[in-house]
Amino acid sequence: MQTWVVDHCAPNDKQPLRRVHRGEPQPGPGQARVRITCCGVCRTDLHLAEGDLTPQRPSVTPGHEIVGRVDALGHGARRFTLGERVGVPWLAGTDGTCRFCRRGAENLCLRPRFTGWDTDGGYADACLAGERYAYRLPGAR
Repeated sequence: MQTWVVDHCAPNDKQPLRRVHRGEPQPGPGQARVRITCCGVCRTDLHLAEGDLTPQRPSVTPGHEIVGRVDALGHGARRFTLGERVGVPWLAGTDGTCRFCRRGAENLCLRPRFTGWDTDGGYADACLAGERYAYRLPGAR
């Protein structure tokens, strides 16, 4: 699969992104693999590429405004069906145990994970998403 990664943090005119080939990601328990049809470009992605946000790991794939279709499911993933259209947002996961998560305010989690920063995002042919953090999208085929 083709993916863009943050090769080095630098202004866009210094080409911080590099296109590479990687194997297809395999969904783990509770995950869906999403075949990406489009991904928005957010200022957060530019902050990551330019170094305003330090990459959480080398060669991370940015992009967190993802739309695509589920093409594989990990063990126990039942929320979506193969071929279903979904969106994958910035929030990729939460700890589920902090005071904010316990009261249903996951957006304030003390130990969150983010798509395109902690986990590979949408500047690729496919990505993985925890089914709890993806959204069913109606409409367009």
